[in-house]
Amino acid sequence: MAQVSIGQVENLEDLVSGLESVREALDTACREQIAVAVQNYDEVCEEGLNSTGMLQNAVLHEQTAEQNINRAGQVFEESHASLSSAQSALSSCLEQSYDDDERCPDCLGDYFGVAEAEAMVEHAQSLLEQARAELYVSTAKRICMEQRFDLAKQAQGLATCALEQVQQECNAHIATIEQAIALGVTRLNSAQRALDAYFSINPSSAQFYVWLKWDPAKSGRPVTPDILRDRLNLSSEQRRFLQEYLYDCNPAYRRQVDKYRNQWGTAKGDTERNIVARKARIHLSGEFGEQMVRHALAPLGGQIETQGRTFVGDNGRYTKTDLLVTNLRVPVILGRSDGMGAPVGGSMAFEVKCGKAEYLYYQKDHMTF
Repeated sequence: MAQVSIGQVENLEDLVSGLESVREALDTACREQIAVAVQNYDEVCEEGLNSTGMLQNAVLHEQTAEQNINRAGQVFEESHASLSSAQSALSSCLEQSYDDDERCPDCLGDYFGVAEAEAMVEHAQSLLEQARAELYVSTAKRICMEQRFDLAKQAQGLATCALEQVQQECNAHIATIEQAIALGVTRLNSAQRALDAYFSINPSSAQFYVWLKWDPAKSGRPVTPDILRDRLNLSSEQRRFLQEYLYDCNPAYRRQVDKYRNQWGTAKGDTERNIVARKARIHLSGEFGEQMVRHALAPLGGQIETQGRTFVGDNGRYTKTDLLVTNLRVPVILGRSDGMGAPVGGSMAFEVKCGKAEYLYYQKDHMTF
C-alpha cells in the first residue's frame, strides 16, 4: 500500500474544499457584519452632526435670550425711574398752596404721568418675566442639547470601536482560514505527488484510480452492457483497493470494519471467531457490494440516491431501490427491446444482491416489478 492512499488524498481535497467553503461563508458573513457596522457608524456620525448643529442653535438661542433679558431689565429700571420722577412731580404739585382765587393746584397732568409711568412699569415687568421664562427654556434646551451631543459623541466612539473590532476579527478569522487553506493545499500537493509517484510503480493502483474517476461522457458513446459488466467485475486486487478506499473515506464503513476487528481480537476460541466472521460476511459483504456498485455507476448521472422509493402502479405501492441514478449524463443501452435503455437526463434503478448463485436466483422475483 502507498504511503499516501487515494482515499487520504480525497480526504485532503474534501478538507481544502470545505475550508474554501468556510472562507466563502465567512467572507459573506464578514461583509454583512461590516456593512451593518458601517451603516451604524454613518448613522451615529450623522446624529453627531445633527446634535452639533442643534447644540449651536441652542447656544445662540440662549445668548439671544440673555440679551433680551438684559434689555428687558434696562427697560424695567428705566420705567421705574420714570415712575419715581412722575410720583415726585405729583407730590410736588400736591404740596403747592391754593392760589389767590382759592383754587387748588392743577395736578391732573401729573396724575396722568404717574398712571402712564405705572403702566410702563407693569409692561416692562411683563416683558422681563417673559424674557426670564424664555431664558429658562433656552437654558434647559441648551442643557438637553449638550447631553444629546455628549451621547452622540459616546455613540460615535462605540460605533468606531465596533467597526474596528468587526474588521479586526474578520481579518483575523479570514487570515486563519487562509493559513489553513494554504497548509491544506501544500499537504494536498505533496500527497498528490506521492500518490502519482506510487502510481508510476504500481499500475494496478493506477488502474483502480482510473476506474474510480471514470467519466463516461468523455467517450461520446452510449454506455452498453459490456461497459457496465467491466465496471462491476473488479479483480481481487481492485476490490482490495476499494476496501482500503472505503476505509479511508467512508466513516460508517470504517466503523463497521473496526467493530468486527475489535470483536475478532477479543474473541475467545474458534467458535467465537466463527461467529464474528459470519456476522462480518452478512453485514459487510452487502455494504461492500452496494458501495462497489455505487462507485461503479455513480459517474453515469448527476445524482445518486440509495434506498429510495420506487412507486409501482397507481395504488401508492412502492418498493425500496438500493440505487437510483438520476439525470443521466450519457445514454445507457441494455438491450433492443422496450424499456432496455435510458436517455440523457433519464434515470436508472439498480438492485444490489450479494451471495451465492442460488440466493441470487431466488431474489429475481423481488427485483421484478
